[in-house]
Amino acid sequence: MSQPTHSTLSGIPGGRVSYSDSTWQPIRNHFGITAFGVNAYTAARAGDSIIGDHDHADPSVEQHQELYFVHTGAARFVVDGLEVDAPAGTFVNAHDVTTRRSATALADGTIVLVIGAEVGAPFEITTAEREDLASVGFATNPA
Repeated sequence: MSQPTHSTLSGIPGGRVSYSDSTWQPIRNHFGITAFGVNAYTAARAGDSIIGDHDHADPSVEQHQELYFVHTGAARFVVDGLEVDAPAGTFVNAHDVTTRRSATALADGTIVLVIGAEVGAPFEITTAEREDLASVGFATNPA
């Protein structure tokens, strides 16, 4: 039986990625999780982009459903044009892969966790995640 691993969020290295003003922390990569994706984004200031505007409608890329959790601070999500002000403790679900979604920090130090996977498909580390990891100097785990 394997031993559990643990870390505080501040113990997980992060870096800046092109689509966000926030610091990206690749939690999935840190723990070598292979069943689903999970990351954190920390915005230094109110007004910082946390989640860049996107969807997962393109069938040639991952078709992830995504669940967002505001851990600290507050964020304004825009989900298919609907604004959702989300204080700490709020979940926001982008269930349909065609749903456009983005988030902006409403408070300094806002932290948002993102959990995602493709419905009915074995999880694979996406090309986008591999590119993000390389851009911040991290090796993909598992390779």
